[in-house]
Amino acid sequence: MRRFLLTCLLLFSFAVSPVNAQTDQTDQTIDQLIVKIWPEYDEPSVLVIQDIFLSPQVKLPASISIRIPAAAGAPHSVAVRELDGQLYVLDYDSKVSGDWNTLTFTTPYTEIWVEYYDPSIVKNGDERSFAFRWAGDLTVNNFNLEVQKPRTAESMSFKEKMGPGALAGDGLTYFTSSLGLVPAGTPFTLNINYIKKDDVLTNSTSQAVQPSQPLTDQTPGRLPFSELLPYLLGGLGLLLLIGGGFFYLQSRKNPIGLRVNQKQSARKRHATVSFEGEVIYCHKCGKRADKGDVFCRVCGTRLKIE
Repeated sequence: MRRFLLTCLLLFSFAVSPVNAQTDQTDQTIDQLIVKIWPEYDEPSVLVIQDIFLSPQVKLPASISIRIPAAAGAPHSVAVRELDGQLYVLDYDSKVSGDWNTLTFTTPYTEIWVEYYDPSIVKNGDERSFAFRWAGDLTVNNFNLEVQKPRTAESMSFKEKMGPGALAGDGLTYFTSSLGLVPAGTPFTLNINYIKKDDVLTNSTSQAVQPSQPLTDQTPGRLPFSELLPYLLGGLGLLLLIGGGFFYLQSRKNPIGLRVNQKQSARKRHATVSFEGEVIYCHKCGKRADKGDVFCRVCGTRLKIE
């Protein structure tokens, strides 16, 4: 509800303002751009994250166009960080022309988050190479780069100047560099090379764990079935013992109810016999008399009641 009210208030302020969304990018400036390049992170391709902070002088809402490599296809995410600090998906239009895919969107906030996976990684045996390209669509006051070394990579180098690798708290090595001011119309390329002898991803939860050697009965810690069988039989016997005890206790309860039912049935039979013993017939006409009769209901003869 809070986010809804804030958004409505912001849109209302835009509606009553005489300023419309800007379409000319000559006045659009990125105050800070943080590009994160993570090769073979959770996919065999390269994850590229662009965290864009527009200059405070940019009038909002602002129409922004940014190019990403056409080989990346549709971006994985285009979002804005709203007033509550959370990222929310932003609608965008895309147009492919040559090697580039132009993303166009209107943002009411200054922070924009763009993610895409670039499959342009080149593998030659254990050698891997990738070229990150910035098209130079907007002026960037502070251009910052971060490259994550894959977890199982043995070494990583760059054609351009990058800072030394530093081990982070997640156990991974990161290379960073600050390019400072990069004017609009100035393309930039960062060439990355590294050695990696496997296809293990840095963050993979789907890859199956493989044993270091074939599993046999002689594998340390592995219990052969012949030795496991007595434990299985013992467990089965214990279950049968518990089940038998349960049914025995249940059977001890049922006879009590059965004897009660038998006593009730005996009472009913006794009552029927007693009733039949009190039946009287007229000694003259032989008609059966009802209980309590003194005279025969048919012939009127006085009944002989002993």
